[in-house]
Amino acid sequence: MEYRASFWIYLFTLSVFYGAQAATIFLLLSRFQSVGGWEKGEIAFLYSLLIFAQGIVASVFSGMVEFGSLVRNGGFDRYLLRPLSPIGQVLMNHFDITGLLHLVLGAVTFVVANRFTNIEWTLEKTFSLALVVSGSATILAGIRIAIASIAFYAIQNSSLIQLFVFSTREFMMYPMNIYNFGIRVFLTFFLPLGFVNFYPAHYFLDKSSEGLFHPSFVFLNVPIGYALFALSLLLWKKGQRRYESAGS
Repeated sequence: MEYRASFWIYLFTLSVFYGAQAATIFLLLSRFQSVGGWEKGEIAFLYSLLIFAQGIVASVFSGMVEFGSLVRNGGFDRYLLRPLSPIGQVLMNHFDITGLLHLVLGAVTFVVANRFTNIEWTLEKTFSLALVVSGSATILAGIRIAIASIAFYAIQNSSLIQLFVFSTREFMMYPMNIYNFGIRVFLTFFLPLGFVNFYPAHYFLDKSSEGLFHPSFVFLNVPIGYALFALSLLLWKKGQRRYESAGS
């Protein structure tokens, strides 16, 4: 925020980018009414779950995106010399305030979604929404930590960051059932992005789970998220032990 004009231009650019994403979805739905059996409000709800989780992860875990450069230039050495958690330092050294913009956009989309759907917000569903957002955030955060950990082995991980952190989120903007069987298997059992918003949305929208791999997947958001996060931390610790600093 030291360069205020640049900061506000950046926020404006992000607003236009995500606004264009949302507008694209609504323009598509105004032409076809539904996509894969999901109507306008339901897809807006799907999108709001994604943006809420991304807002949390973009704010707190943005340091993982640039972590590969710390390994390449030996900058990670400084974190190892301090009597503090190395991964904690990586996270706290880079806070992305634009993540808060995600939360604002998520709230707007959430309000719009509720105007087009008939979700009854009972105490149970309200509490479940908080759990699902936390579970979705841990899934996305776990993926970031796991990809960052690969830098300990491969040194350069920028292509993986682009592929698994940024490019794959395009799949989550639409209902997963519109994709072919292979992609659905990949997004469920290998890179569990389907649990970020697609599967839990069935619970809130009272949609039939008949076409899913298993009806119980609707409730696995939190277990999958916490398990993936724990595994990514184990991968990080194992990779950290292999760290050899930068050569000359």
